[in-house]
Amino acid sequence: MVTHVHIKKLNEINNELSAISRECERAFSEWVKDRSNTNLLREYKALLGKRQDIIKEYKSYLIIN
Repeated sequence: MVTHVHIKKLNEINNELSAISRECERAFSEWVKDRSNTNLLREYKALLGKRQDIIKEYKSYLIIN
């Protein structure tokens, strides 16, 4: 049975995912404008990695609970 605590935790993870997704969009947009800037590409890839980690946390939390 899903409790208030579980819903709160899922909402926190979802909010974190939304924030990192916006950052990914911003970084990608900046890199598209200046494709020769490898630092922007690295930032985008790092953000994608963090986003994947958050998605894994969300999925694992759903499976556990």
